[in-house]
Amino acid sequence: MTWELDGIRIFVQDYEGDNKQILPRLQPINGGTVIQIFGYESEVTKISSIVVGSGDLFALKAMAKDGIYHTLITPLLTDDFLVASVKHKWQRSICQTMRPDLPEDTPVFIVDIEFYIED
Repeated sequence: MTWELDGIRIFVQDYEGDNKQILPRLQPINGGTVIQIFGYESEVTKISSIVVGSGDLFALKAMAKDGIYHTLITPLLTDDFLVASVKHKWQRSICQTMRPDLPEDTPVFIVDIEFYIED
């Protein structure tokens, strides 16, 4: 199964999530450490992927500015996320073969996307 973000094909190389509680540690002068529980942070998901074509790259970059939820479809899950950031780097290539619907000389990019989801 393919990975898509609002219909944009991404070739995922790495997928990671981060879940945290908010646990400040207080050090009173006359006693041991006291741990306070203040809840938790919403999950942060990061994907490192390959994207073929500057049109798809520009569409992904626009998602980091629009403030709306986008649907990520993967073999693991389908969910709606806010795109927090898109970091991209041009990958030098002679010939791309991952997207046969595009010309062989289409630019290829390494794209890191960070997602937020509300609980």
